[in-house]
Amino acid sequence: MTLLTQPEDPAKLASGESYRRVPRSVAALAGQFAGLRVEGMLPHNGNSLLAAGHAGDQPVMIKVLPEGDPSWRHRQRHEIDVYRIFARHPPPVRVPRLVHTDGHRIVVMERLAGATLGGGRYPRVLTGQEVAAAAGVVGRLHDWQPLPVGFRPVFRYRDRIARYHAIGYFTEDDRRALERMLTRCGEPWQLNHGDPLPGNMIRLPSGEWALLDWEFTGLFLPGFDLAMLSVLLAGTPGAADFVSDLASRAGHEDAYLVNLAVVLSRERRIHLQLPANHPLRLARLPVIDAAWARARERLLAAAGRRSLVPARG
Repeated sequence: MTLLTQPEDPAKLASGESYRRVPRSVAALAGQFAGLRVEGMLPHNGNSLLAAGHAGDQPVMIKVLPEGDPSWRHRQRHEIDVYRIFARHPPPVRVPRLVHTDGHRIVVMERLAGATLGGGRYPRVLTGQEVAAAAGVVGRLHDWQPLPVGFRPVFRYRDRIARYHAIGYFTEDDRRALERMLTRCGEPWQLNHGDPLPGNMIRLPSGEWALLDWEFTGLFLPGFDLAMLSVLLAGTPGAADFVSDLASRAGHEDAYLVNLAVVLSRERRIHLQLPANHPLRLARLPVIDAAWARARERLLAAAGRRSLVPARG
């Protein structure tokens, strides 16, 4: 339920396709659930299809994964598992209630009324109150204790760092600094949303904030969501410093810097894969590169080693 759920795919950064007709595959899967009505397709840039409808009198969102990429089938099943955990153990943030799933390709969930924080991957300039709300809603998830059994690490940090080092986004100094920081940080243990895009945050009529889309949720080093917010809200003056201060005050600065390095390297890769004259690359890559230069200086200092050798890109 986000305008961009696949951050690894650069082609979808500019996608804005809207669906109107209900595909037969969606109608067929929806027909498995008695009383479910599909009323129209909604814009959605992920690999899944998104529709609005009703389950009896309950307004619902219907998410269907077409046949295709096995990695997305894994993510869909992962999101289903997360919703099932939430059904047994209500989280400290508002989430859509799971209404129905076949466990594989279709998820039917409560449709929440309200307005999202923004659209697209890099939103408009937010107010200070909106930045605080975004950090606050993910922060409540981070503080969830005791954490229910069932959540697992989303990815292996050492593998991710080795991968970006191999393709030139981290220098040897960067890699060594990150490895040193990882040794200090230990294993991922904090629950993070994993994809805190503004479109995944919705303000309900009551004023409460809810979180949508749980495909990337799992255990991370502390502060992954904050690192993502720092990057995605780069157009809002003061936002990066605000979320960085939150991580520092929580005692998670080392983990935050590792997360920031991982997120920024992914964003650099996404934008460098766009054509050289692509407007998103021209607008965003200089900002991302500048953020990485600042983060890299902090990282090397925190790891106890400075270097002026630039990373390739």
